[in-house]
Amino acid sequence: MKKLILAASIVSLSTWASETVQLKDGRYIQLNDDFTWQYVPQETQPEQTSELAPLVLAAPVIAQPTLSGVTITVGDHRPVLQLSDSGVDVVLSAPRYEHGKLKLSSAITNQSSQSVIAVRLAIRVQDAQGVWSEEQEVTIWQSIKRMAETYLRPRTSVEGKPLELNLAEQSQYTLHATIKQIETR
Repeated sequence: MKKLILAASIVSLSTWASETVQLKDGRYIQLNDDFTWQYVPQETQPEQTSELAPLVLAAPVIAQPTLSGVTITVGDHRPVLQLSDSGVDVVLSAPRYEHGKLKLSSAITNQSSQSVIAVRLAIRVQDAQGVWSEEQEVTIWQSIKRMAETYLRPRTSVEGKPLELNLAEQSQYTLHATIKQIETR
């Protein structure tokens, strides 16, 4: 009887064990019974070569949120910068100078599976001499609270609020932007 109980407990414990799954890109993840997951480290064998490869030193890469930077020319009507985060794409285009302000048009596309209710950007601008001229956070898309028909639905695009930056007039600027926040429902 004790052997039967022991065998049953071993079988039941194996059902609670985690499961390893291979992703499409070849990496493996471990699915835990508490609905969490983690990457499984891959053990790699060094390649056997008969020649000695020259040692190449590389600069360290610091992982941090990147602030995309691009040089923009006033009067250019092409898209100047595209930002993507969580399935939401923001395109900034058509920089123009009007009434003491640099203005940029924006367009937002929702590629995610959730409805978007707000998109907020962090903007920094450098002048031609490299001096930081303007820094601000701006909401370029905001739906009306509790009105579902105003949400940015999946697989749709809208024109966003134009960016207006108080800057001295120049022919070129360096624009650094990142998507700061996306609110979804």
